[in-house]
Amino acid sequence: MRKINHIASVKQAGVDKQRFKEFITVIILSENHGYRMKSYGSMPLIKIKDKTLLEKQVEVIKSTFLNYEIILCAGFEVKKIKEFVKKNLSHENIRIIENQVHYNSNCCESARLCLNNTMNNKILFLSGGLFLNPEFLSSIDFNSSSIVVQNENPTKNFEISGIFNRERLASLCLGEKKDFWTESVFLRGDETVEKFYNIISNPDFKNKFLFEAINELNRVNQISVNKNIGAPVLKINNLKSLRETNK
Repeated sequence: MRKINHIASVKQAGVDKQRFKEFITVIILSENHGYRMKSYGSMPLIKIKDKTLLEKQVEVIKSTFLNYEIILCAGFEVKKIKEFVKKNLSHENIRIIENQVHYNSNCCESARLCLNNTMNNKILFLSGGLFLNPEFLSSIDFNSSSIVVQNENPTKNFEISGIFNRERLASLCLGEKKDFWTESVFLRGDETVEKFYNIISNPDFKNKFLFEAINELNRVNQISVNKNIGAPVLKINNLKSLRETNK
């Protein structure tokens, strides 16, 4: 039974008018191309008007965080991504991790590879197709492990919804018509990150989706839920959503 009482609205958690000062690791999971979009190239290099999606993402991350590192997990056309980053984003604290088996694995494996490349305990995972905006990042409660949901689904590409009560996640599941999970999760603390790493390191999770790992983590480590009531975040994963974003 769904109960929505005292839902967390936009929580600034140190982001209000000032960039968040704690050191944050932003992991962007961009292993694949969009649905029937192979000819358009890798997701990070998809053009949104005058810039690539990756450049747009970096701009929003820079506007929110004062101290950060970006770990981009790529697979499809990883060489092109590397060359682009070297040429255009070499001044940013960004590095590329390759998932060589991205066709035979899923985002949990990519997340595991990325966690092997950071010692930080404040980790923000983002789907590679997210067209970010500052309001969305500012809605995250960086004081605890959390996810963000929103009622709007502009490009109809968010399929997982959050079931929760009093800001506490019960589960992420398919089939609901609101409280769409924005395919992002923030993990805080050595113990939480270690638990999550152990979950996605299980061979059974090699081909599972990130929401399944979050559900497993939530059984032993409570995840909070924040509501994005500002500008909705968009997800690009097909031609229709790309056209909508470019309007």
